[in-house]
Amino acid sequence: MIKKYISPEKLAEVKKIDLLTYLYNYEPNELIRYGRNAFGTKTHSSLTIRNGLWTWWVKGIGGRTALDYLIKVEDMDFIDAALLIDECITQSPPSAKKMRICLYDKMNFRLPPASPFPSQMYSYLIDERHIDREIVTYYFQRDKIFEAKNDHAVIFVGYNDDNKACFASKRSITNTVRRNISGSDKRFSFRLDNDSSQVVHIFESPIDLMSFQTLQKMKKQNWNEDNYLSIGGALLTGNDISKSEIPVALQWFLMSHPQIKTLVLYLDNDRAGMETSEQIKYHLSDRYEILDYRPKYCKDMNEILTRKVKNNNDIVR
Repeated sequence: MIKKYISPEKLAEVKKIDLLTYLYNYEPNELIRYGRNAFGTKTHSSLTIRNGLWTWWVKGIGGRTALDYLIKVEDMDFIDAALLIDECITQSPPSAKKMRICLYDKMNFRLPPASPFPSQMYSYLIDERHIDREIVTYYFQRDKIFEAKNDHAVIFVGYNDDNKACFASKRSITNTVRRNISGSDKRFSFRLDNDSSQVVHIFESPIDLMSFQTLQKMKKQNWNEDNYLSIGGALLTGNDISKSEIPVALQWFLMSHPQIKTLVLYLDNDRAGMETSEQIKYHLSDRYEILDYRPKYCKDMNEILTRKVKNNNDIVR
């Protein structure tokens, strides 16, 4: 059997190839784009590439080079991975031109037309959901919520790094129907960013997020000085939690907000909420302080707010 070998000179060249360059030149169909400077792969939904580095969130590992990726993610032997990259760059040197990578396949995303008079949205959020008017106006003025023109549903909007709307969830004001707008990219779910804060409060829905902020305001606390993230629903774990993944909205948020140190969970008091909370703790507790404030006696944060408003009692957790 011929012993596999790569010269030190060639290995040095191999180690210069970062993952984005490798995928763009040699596996372009695997590469997807999430924003101006952020990318991922079709095979591994929890792997992100940003600022020259890649991170595989579900495993808590990362690196810079394509060689690291092939070894740690694709489970290749060191010498086989090095020889593969060497063969690629020998046969076709990587392009020095500016990369023009096709956008992630959510191009058909379109926001519905907005109503010029959002009175029904205001009535629903304030009178039925008991969210504070100032908070509703805060998000409305920042184009994060609006009333749909055709059916008057509330639309909650998420933006990518280019400040382009690429996610929206639709909540009917006449029934319990809620869904994401077709083509939405859940990595950019509804949220409020504050780069100076090291804390992110995590919810299943935008209404729960705004309900919590209303509760903060009622207690004379600052309600918009931390980070607030809606993950767009919960996920059941299955038989093996080690094979689960954290919600993609949370993966993306943490990757793009490296200052975060504390995660505070307010997911629903049901099986899906509990299991999603456990997934987050299982995968991330070695890297972040995680506080689980999931409601104990109510379904969700909006029910806590509703009881508080109707009964004028202390908050029930």
